[in-house]
Amino acid sequence: MKVKDYFKEHKWIIPVAIAAGVLIITAIVIAVYSSGHFAKGTKVNGIDVSGMSVKQLQKRIGEYSINVKERKIDEKSRDESFFEETIKGSDIGLAVGDAQPLYDILKGQGFIKFFVGDKKDYEISHTLSYDKDLLAKEVSALKGASATDGTEAVSASIAEYTEGKGYEIVSEQQGDILDEQATCEVIEKAVASLKESVDLSKEKAYKKPEFTSESDVLKDAVETLNRYVGTKITYQFGDDTVVLDGTRINKWIKIKKDNTVKLRRNKVEKFVQELHRKYDTVFTNRKFKTAYGDTVTVYGGDYGWWMNTVKETDKLVKLIQKGAVKERTPEYRQTAVSYGDKDYGDTYAEVDLSGQHVFVVKNGKVVLDTACVTGNESQGHATPAGTYGITYKQRNATLRGENYETPVSYWMPFNGGIGFHDAYWRSRFGGTLYRTGGSHGCVNLPPSSAKKIYSLVEQGTPVICYHRSGSSSKTTTDSSSKPSVTKKPTVTKKPTATKKPKLAKKPKAKKKPKATKKPKAKKKPKLAKKPTTTKQPETTKKPETSEDEE
Repeated sequence: MKVKDYFKEHKWIIPVAIAAGVLIITAIVIAVYSSGHFAKGTKVNGIDVSGMSVKQLQKRIGEYSINVKERKIDEKSRDESFFEETIKGSDIGLAVGDAQPLYDILKGQGFIKFFVGDKKDYEISHTLSYDKDLLAKEVSALKGASATDGTEAVSASIAEYTEGKGYEIVSEQQGDILDEQATCEVIEKAVASLKESVDLSKEKAYKKPEFTSESDVLKDAVETLNRYVGTKITYQFGDDTVVLDGTRINKWIKIKKDNTVKLRRNKVEKFVQELHRKYDTVFTNRKFKTAYGDTVTVYGGDYGWWMNTVKETDKLVKLIQKGAVKERTPEYRQTAVSYGDKDYGDTYAEVDLSGQHVFVVKNGKVVLDTACVTGNESQGHATPAGTYGITYKQRNATLRGENYETPVSYWMPFNGGIGFHDAYWRSRFGGTLYRTGGSHGCVNLPPSSAKKIYSLVEQGTPVICYHRSGSSSKTTTDSSSKPSVTKKPTVTKKPTATKKPKLAKKPKAKKKPKATKKPKAKKKPKLAKKPTTTKQPETTKKPETSEDEE
């Protein structure tokens, strides 16, 4: 059979051969092309190199530039706007590093992968190279890197105290000044994958506020502040009510630069000192209505309200730190019967030093009055005026001094070693005896009066000693008498009306003048046992306070 006839009978051979030839040629072309171009989906260090040759990649790198999006904030309105700047790859020395790894990737992909794709991100070192110093220089040249033209970020802060709200956090405000180190890192990452643009405001490349509204230190500070100003301490001084709350406490708090909180103790102490000056009555002068009905000024004395300012300050600091809400009585060194000008109440003993008379008033009514003999004026032992309180009571006490030892049946001290006691050795009381024949400071009483007073007073009962101009009394007699001496008094200086007096030191005793004739004493009853009086502590001087400002 002829060839011509064969092809006539097998017409399909020619088209098939042609198609096969085309396929072979196409395969050869594709094989050649694929050997020099990356398969679809290929990435190298994050760079999409699909269909690119190594030379095309190098060319793209040579022409590469990145658009840098920055923000601008108006300093007054805080309005935000944006602008772009460009960094060229050539300006930072961008180039392909060692190209051999790229050719190795091409060789490994082969013909089949070119068709089906190679969705793989190859990680190779030194694919791209650039000069970090040049990049840093370009970043420094960005407009956003200029602190002179930029707007600083503002940290979150704590708003000033508002009554009813307390303290709140004021949110931070972002600025537009770049953190150059962070910016370099953001751009390096973008360049490494040949990204065409980067938004610095979304990449946290700007200088950050030191504190944000989510900062734990700010949250802790606000919690502490609001606990402090949530304190409410109520003091009741008679008819006066003093409330300590946030309106005052907020002025005592210091918020440091690191947003830690300090309650200034010296401010608390100053408040306590104000209470002390206004409501303490110890050592003060008092207007006093006597049993005679007239009014005299009683100078000084250690009776009255006396706040312990140190202890009260310590306690108050702790209460504020806890945010306490309560009614409170201050810490006192000593207390009085009531608050106000008449802090001695309506039950007390009064001693008319001029008239040499003692009255005991109970519930506002005179229940006892008796003549007495007080301290010897001529020898400097005058009984001090002032308001005091009964220190204690003791039966059958022995009074001891430098040159004497005298038993008494009723002993009621009220001013150190000065007190009421029976003077059974005296036969006369009242009048002017005290001027030259008085005691060493104690208030000498007829035994029957001493016994009665002993039953009427208690520890703490006020004793008010005063002088009245033109006052005097007649001398009275008592059936029992025996000369002796009483315990030496402590003399105080007369205070001025404007300054609280300090108790004077106990003066040295003068020698007792010898009596021209000592009267014969009646037989003294035997005492089962002579108790010795407990030594009383000297009155503590009122401490001076000072403020320790920071």
